[in-house]
Amino acid sequence: MPQVIELQVFYRTKDGDIESVKQAPSGEDIPSIKLDVARIVKSIKDSGNAEYYYMVIKVRKSDGSFGYRTMIPKTMLV
Repeated sequence: MPQVIELQVFYRTKDGDIESVKQAPSGEDIPSIKLDVARIVKSIKDSGNAEYYYMVIKVRKSDGSFGYRTMIPKTMLV
């Protein structure tokens, strides 16, 4: 089973720039990861400068290499 190394949330600002927030997860279980992502997205949404976001996680595979998984596809912020 892959080990989650980093949560990466990318978002497009209303100016057209792509910015990102990266952090290590607080735990390996799904509820912890969901809570971490919710906190990141809330801070992005509260800034009022983002149009949409998507989330990628960086994992360490069983062979020791790194991989990336898209967890939340492009989502509009209202």
